[in-house]
Formats: sequence, structure tokens, C-alpha cells
Amino acid sequence: MSIKKNKGILFIADHASNLIPNSLKNIDLKENQLNSHIAYDLGVKELCVNLSSLLNSKYIMGEYSRLIIDLNRDISDPTLIPEIVDRNVIVKNLNLSNYEKKKRITEIYNRYHRKITTTINQNNIKALISLHSFNPIFKKKKRNIHFGILSNQDRRLSEYIIAEMKSRKLRVGDNEPYKGNLIGDTMYKHGLKNNLHHTLIEVRNDLLSSPTKVHRVSALLKEIINNSINRI
Repeated sequence: MSIKKNKGILFIADHASNLIPNSLKNIDLKENQLNSHIAYDLGVKELCVNLSSLLNSKYIMGEYSRLIIDLNRDISDPTLIPEIVDRNVIVKNLNLSNYEKKKRITEIYNRYHRKITTTINQNNIKALISLHSFNPIFKKKKRNIHFGILSNQDRRLSEYIIAEMKSRKLRVGDNEPYKGNLIGDTMYKHGLKNNLHHTLIEVRNDLLSSPTKVHRVSALLKEIINNSINRI
């Protein structure tokens, strides 16, 4: 497939930003928390922009930290507005009023998902690719995979990408380090429900810790995604 035909791809990065809205600056998060994986997916913003450019594709990124509201959750999920993340208590998220919750849903969550729906409908999108990153260490144990491909019951695109990665001897996990079958998440809402090809690519965040590394991963994923979409 030529690069021009890849305009049918929409890249999505739910957790690209660690920004806190001005109206919530009193959420009392320490700087080291805001700059860590609990607030956003490290390196994903740069990866998303690079890949979109390399594949001449559109992208949509979350504008605010997932500590304000998690865009990759169903609206009824109890972790939509997280209260505890990786043993960090987000005090200002405790005991929120219904008004405060609805304000975040209306101004951030609904706006984001409407933008995805509109982009799909107006641009003949054929494939959704969600980009995330994960920590190398979890519960004091090193995660040995470099990439994780998450999928729900529609595994079409995911299986092509996994096969492509395995052919390159990459360390890839199938529904690792997380499961991709969360009801109401972004891929469920916009991919599965619309019968669009979709997948979620997790990259270990130490592979995205510098511009050089981001460039290297971007070039690799560009080839993998291009070859995989060729097979659809």
C-alpha cells in the first residue's frame, strides 16, 4: 500500500497529555506526579505526531491528564475519574459532587469522543490505531516485552501486527501487559461498534525516553503498520 492510501488511518492517543485545566489547578498534585506515568503516557504524544506524519494520517490526542478524567474508560466505569493510581491517592477526586463529575464529562470526555466520531464520519476512516505506553517495571518486576498489542474480540488488525512484529524477532505481548477487552473503552466505542479495523499498541516507555528513541520506534512502527494494513 502506498503512503497516500494510508489516509484511512486515524491514530488516537487517549493519554497523551499531563495538562491540568486552569479550573482544576488546585488538584494538589506534585510536579513529580504530573511528570510520571500516573498522569499520562510518556512519549506517546511525540510518537503519535511522528507516526501520523510518516503515514500521512490524521490523529486525535487527549488534551488533559488522565488524572482529571480517563478518556479510555466507559462513562459508567468507576475508574473514569480515578481516586487511587499506582498507590497515589488523588485527594481532590474523592467525594466529587455530581456537578463536578458532569462538568468534566461534558467539557472533556464527551468533547473528545465526539471529535473522534466526527473525524471517522467525515474522513472515510478505515482503521483506528490507539497508542499508549507502559512502565518497564511493575510491582518491582521488569516487564520483558517491548511492545504490547491489545485487542477485543475483533483481532483482525492486531493479529497482522503481532505476526509482523514476531517476524522481526521483536519482544511483543498479545494482550499484555494489559487486556484490550474493556467494555466501553475507546477501541470498543469507536472500533468494535463501527466494525472498523482497530488495535491498541503499547510501547514500553523507556523506548520513548528521548527524541532519538522516539524516531527509531516511529520508523519501525511505520513499516509494521504499513505492512499490516496491506494485508487487510
